[in-house]
Amino acid sequence: MSRPIRALVSVAVCLGATAALTGCVSTTLPASAGGKGGLPPSVVDGKELKVGLSPDFPPMEYRDGKTNRLVGVDVDLARALGDELGLKVTFVEQRFDQLMNSVATSRVDLVMSGISDTVERQETVDFVDYFDTVGRLYTLPSRAGDFRTAADVCGRKLAVSKTTDYYGQALAFNKKYCTGKGKPAVQILPTDSGAAARLQLEQKRADIAIQGGENLAFFDRTEPGRFRAVLDPMPAKPFAAVVKKDDKPMAALVMKGLRKLRADGTYQRILKKAGLSYGSTAPQFNGVEG
Repeated sequence: MSRPIRALVSVAVCLGATAALTGCVSTTLPASAGGKGGLPPSVVDGKELKVGLSPDFPPMEYRDGKTNRLVGVDVDLARALGDELGLKVTFVEQRFDQLMNSVATSRVDLVMSGISDTVERQETVDFVDYFDTVGRLYTLPSRAGDFRTAADVCGRKLAVSKTTDYYGQALAFNKKYCTGKGKPAVQILPTDSGAAARLQLEQKRADIAIQGGENLAFFDRTEPGRFRAVLDPMPAKPFAAVVKKDDKPMAALVMKGLRKLRADGTYQRILKKAGLSYGSTAPQFNGVEG
């Protein structure tokens, strides 16, 4: 059922672990877009919500190996969001590095594809945060014993998708534990996707890799023994729905829908099904601060 936005959506979250990450955030979004039924102009005519994603990041978004159906946490959340707002959801599949440009140029209405909210990205797009993720260093089980301390990564080849926030985390790790302490630099091997980074590792062109802990949890369930997480998790970052910069009517619509899904338990059920309940968090608008 469609429920038009009737009042200001005010975001003021300063609680728990999220506050430790972001600080206290206070942002006010407009009540409506001035379109029919309170819908943003981009979705008024066809009542269609075009959602961009790159389906290569299980369990967030991927194609089922048996049915080839598009599945995953972001897929389920987007469909539930559409149902809540009375909108037909159409998924637009693209390469990960094209997604934010697509929303910035209005080729899609929003993106839900395991994208982290960062201060740098906020310069060109806006975010509605909805899931707390952590990056993990991982390797092949036969190599896990080689990485007992952070210093063991120094001088090794590390594969990571260059279009994700994990690339920046790899650079920060290298500075903190290796070059900043006079040790050999990590040999960072940038790839086009997380899948390509995993391939580098499996083909033994890399010694270690980094990606989301959610991805590794998925493989632990579906292909036990394929990879092994090592060392401590990276600092937490929120995944977020991405909307066009300053399109606060769309951001307000997404915020309203996610708040409702959280209130009625739909959000928690979707996370629990994927084994990701640990990442549950209240939605925030541009929740990450510098």
